[in-house]
Amino acid sequence: MDRQNSGMSAVFNLIKMLFFVFWVVFSTILYGLLVLTFGLLSRKFARFVARLWNQHLLWVGGVKISVDGLNKLGQNKRYVFIANHQSALDIPVLYAGLNQQVSFIAKKELFMIPIFGWGLRVIGHIWIDRGNARKAIESIKRAVMRMKKENVSLILFPEGTRSCDGKVLDFKQGSFSLALQAGVQVVPVAILNSAEMLPKSSFQIRSGTIKLKICDPIDITPEMTKADLCARTHNMVKAAVEGC
Repeated sequence: MDRQNSGMSAVFNLIKMLFFVFWVVFSTILYGLLVLTFGLLSRKFARFVARLWNQHLLWVGGVKISVDGLNKLGQNKRYVFIANHQSALDIPVLYAGLNQQVSFIAKKELFMIPIFGWGLRVIGHIWIDRGNARKAIESIKRAVMRMKKENVSLILFPEGTRSCDGKVLDFKQGSFSLALQAGVQVVPVAILNSAEMLPKSSFQIRSGTIKLKICDPIDITPEMTKADLCARTHNMVKAAVEGC
């Protein structure tokens, strides 16, 4: 009986994985085309469509979101959010969980994907070339200008890659140049359980709840350095993750 139940469970998980992969591909094309269409009229509305896509993606995967600390954010304020990175689900979770107009800085390769990459451009996300320091600086300047011009918040993953085991990796200081230049409050955000819901290099999504812990906003002061801000945000995110 145990062997039979185990076999049925394996079949169910396979079907669920295949359906989720199908939905990712189908919805990316569908919502990507909607973003491209509506983005010609309003970037703000295109961001709304993208947020709706991310909410549906999580719903199909059986993933719920629990947000702690949302009351710390002002509705009409801009922020630089600094988050740990565990899973490919992190971006949908932040999109759906933060009640904010947001943009991301993402590696340039993502912008080369047909429809998906075009949608990223239309929504206003910023690409960065990690292998070219000069272009990376230009990307930071564009991101700061876009924040001010369009009144959007920015989300950064300073680890630079996804954690395999959910532990918080070291933060790279380069991300914090942007945070200092933006001149707005920096908000550390801890993401918990997303590595369990969708592990790195896996398509096997698991149902469950991903938690967002929004830490106290940090005021930027003239004497603050990249190293200071990096260490402070890292300590806050790590404490929130380990204190779960």
